[in-house]
Amino acid sequence: MLDQIKAANELRKIQKELKKVEVEADAGNGAVVIVMNGEQKVTSVKLDPEKFDIEDTGRLEKLIESAVNQANSSLQREVAERMKGKLGGLNLPGM
Repeated sequence: MLDQIKAANELRKIQKELKKVEVEADAGNGAVVIVMNGEQKVTSVKLDPEKFDIEDTGRLEKLIESAVNQANSSLQREVAERMKGKLGGLNLPGM
């Protein structure tokens, strides 16, 4: 029971910390830059029109997709690292 309370408190702390986390990812050598927060919300999209043809919407869509996916992967790694460090010693089932 004590472990469960301790784990619940740790999870609340981690969730609070993750709200402050931001990851950045780019595609097309900086043509598209995405910033995503710890709640998996895109908080910023920057486009460098010198690095892509504005008329080529198909390529731009792929660049945005790639940058969002990269940001999401980076965020998942960050969350996993923080969870491992904080909850690793609690011996919780499924963790």
